[in-house]
Amino acid sequence: MAHLTRHECDIIEQNPLGDSLDAIREALREAEPHMTTDASHSDDSADVPARPRLFMAAIAKLFHSLSASEVSLSLDSRTGREYLVSDLSFIRGRLQKGEILHKNCRPLSKLVVKKASDIEIWESVIILIQAVSHCTPPPSLPSFETPITHSSASQQDSEQTRRAIELRVFEEIRHCTHRAVKGFHKKYFEGNKWSRRAKHIWQRARSHYSETNKRWMHLPDTATEDEVCSWWLNLQQELLASERAAYCRSSQDNKVGINAQRQLDLLVKLKRGEAADKRHDWKDVLVVGELKRSDKKDKALWLQVGSAVRNVFAHQPRRLFVHAFTLTGTEMETWVFDRSGPYSGAAFDIHKEPEKFTQVMCGYLMMRDEELGLESVTQEKDGALFISMPTVERGKKRRFELDPDPIALQRAIVCRGTSCFLAKAVGTAEFNTVIKFSWPSNMRPPESTLLNKAVERGVKGLAKVVAYMDEVSSISSLRDGLIFAAPHKFRGGSGITNASSSQSQPHSSHSLSKLSGLSVTSNTVRKRKSVGGESSTSKRSRSDSPFPGADRSEDVATYPVQEPNGTSFVQHDQTPYANRIFRILAISPAGRSISQFESVVEMLECLHDAIKAHQSLLSKGKILHRDISENNIIITDPTKADGFSGMLIDLDLAKEEGTGPSGARHRTGTMEFMAIEVLLGLSHTYRHDLETFFYVLIWLCARRGWRLSSEPGKQPRKSMLLRWYTGDYQDIANAKFAHMMEAENVGFGLILKEFPPEFDCVKPLCRELRGILFPIRKNALFIGTPKDSDMLYEPMLRAFKKAISGQGCC
Repeated sequence: MAHLTRHECDIIEQNPLGDSLDAIREALREAEPHMTTDASHSDDSADVPARPRLFMAAIAKLFHSLSASEVSLSLDSRTGREYLVSDLSFIRGRLQKGEILHKNCRPLSKLVVKKASDIEIWESVIILIQAVSHCTPPPSLPSFETPITHSSASQQDSEQTRRAIELRVFEEIRHCTHRAVKGFHKKYFEGNKWSRRAKHIWQRARSHYSETNKRWMHLPDTATEDEVCSWWLNLQQELLASERAAYCRSSQDNKVGINAQRQLDLLVKLKRGEAADKRHDWKDVLVVGELKRSDKKDKALWLQVGSAVRNVFAHQPRRLFVHAFTLTGTEMETWVFDRSGPYSGAAFDIHKEPEKFTQVMCGYLMMRDEELGLESVTQEKDGALFISMPTVERGKKRRFELDPDPIALQRAIVCRGTSCFLAKAVGTAEFNTVIKFSWPSNMRPPESTLLNKAVERGVKGLAKVVAYMDEVSSISSLRDGLIFAAPHKFRGGSGITNASSSQSQPHSSHSLSKLSGLSVTSNTVRKRKSVGGESSTSKRSRSDSPFPGADRSEDVATYPVQEPNGTSFVQHDQTPYANRIFRILAISPAGRSISQFESVVEMLECLHDAIKAHQSLLSKGKILHRDISENNIIITDPTKADGFSGMLIDLDLAKEEGTGPSGARHRTGTMEFMAIEVLLGLSHTYRHDLETFFYVLIWLCARRGWRLSSEPGKQPRKSMLLRWYTGDYQDIANAKFAHMMEAENVGFGLILKEFPPEFDCVKPLCRELRGILFPIRKNALFIGTPKDSDMLYEPMLRAFKKAISGQGCC
């Protein structure tokens, strides 16, 4: 038997597998009769061990499911790695290659089928890991950074269909949803200033409740959604008509919002006059409510609510949290969504607990702004928005006026929730400051600290701190008084491959060669020994090398390569949820998002100077940005920004050289701009940020450039770039790999065909940058990181200068 400590047994007992193995158990049971037949018809080559297909497919699914368990992230590795999840990933890789005999898996299979205890199952898993690892030495795995979580931020404008958004919302919340949280009802609906008023309402409401039948009158047993809404609104009219807020119902003809329209069964908003009350806007929604039949209580209902909450956060980006509720038949569940995920109180029957229902119904209308999750740091006066913040000079404060429309925001729930607003100091005329609101992990250093270090070290092209508030609030303070157990385990899949799970699969550099069937050479190149990343072979320099001084073999580059040196894959964190800190930062100079460029030259100049700033941040500041996107590059006036036409902002995810792992559970990323190796779990290098700059350039041309075109009607209806943020991480990495292959009618050539005619002058630049970042020799693509960073920075900057100065761009 595998040895498990008492502490490990406790972890297993606290994180039961529950019904997560039910489907796999059935698959294993069905596979048993086919074991002999399937093996006899195998078309595998003779030197590959026989592996009955159905059985081994079920075993692979078993290990996939086990990898998603909290146990795998808590138990130590048995093979010298860090955690057991790495061992599970190693086994999955061996299973995919057909390198494990099915007979070795039979003991584990039998335990799963007969519903053995979790401890017995995990012991059998560990025995299998040890047996396989002793047969074949495990490959050297790269280090991993904090895992990336997929969010719904990429879906915008017409892509915000309910189907697309709900799939992404599921990826956000699937591992951080908590139900039946102890203390929930007491925290939000009892002991408040309005509780006495709510009790009076209950006394009046009793005339609508039958004590004899123990049910609300005028509410049919099998009421339709329309009937429940009518009953609800009638109660409001009689009991709560004088409150400042009201329940409203949207309809098919009067949906909420303009771009991302949704029909909500019930919503709460302030009363602002008869005409305004008839129109519903996401910026006015205080509480989201959904009503369904009792047989509709499933994941789809929660995702529908999550999709609506996402829109509330998108239109109220400074919101701290959002209340929501569901009523399925007569069972009510009350929810709160914050930047670390959703959680609910215990579901209850409104007939059996009528007073509790009245407390909830009253509460949503009587809550004060802070109880509804509205932030109180900013103040509104005469239609203008103001905030007072401590400046970098100790003991001093400055009052700013904010432009009410954000220049950047994240359309997602579980994320940093970053939003930026133009601002000016009160008494001045120019909006020359940017105020940034965000929710980074409490494990990461304040952005103000890194920005100040960068300035002290002489970094150029970076925004400077004017004022800051390092902790306005936190998830832990918002959730104070609540008791959280293990996260809720959703039944079934999401309809798409689990992006989060794909991130749990360590990929060695060699695994890149299997992407999309391409012959790819990654940073662990052939014909060299990996000794500190140095090349052991020296070939004569070839004239067609894309890098000055880069040696090439017949197929691949062999110049010194920097191996990714990352932090641990998953931090050993026993807290029930990720704690985030609400921080506010004022930086200068102000600028426009690069997505708002007004000419091709302006866009290229901004990108050129942003890359210069990135180089300075790395070389002088010893800081790697790690979150390049169109939202984190601003167009600036060079006369007011030290000669820079473009600058970098947002160091929330930046990492200082020589520091250890942050300890943060996840880092969210913008899928369309993420580098291929980062998508596959390899740790971040400067080259990945440069790759991201390239993706930003392509995105700006192919997606943003059409607003400047004289022929906007020719914009492709379905862009190939959709594949840059659709599917799981492996899918996205596959797509980007294929698109980086140079050809006229496939790959990169098709991407360039999506540019509007006015951007034809940028195509030579894109081809040159592609050759610098993705050199291809005989169908082999190289994506390693040169140790000498100038081998990438310098040719890229020269290519931009050439495009700006002499290629006819206007």
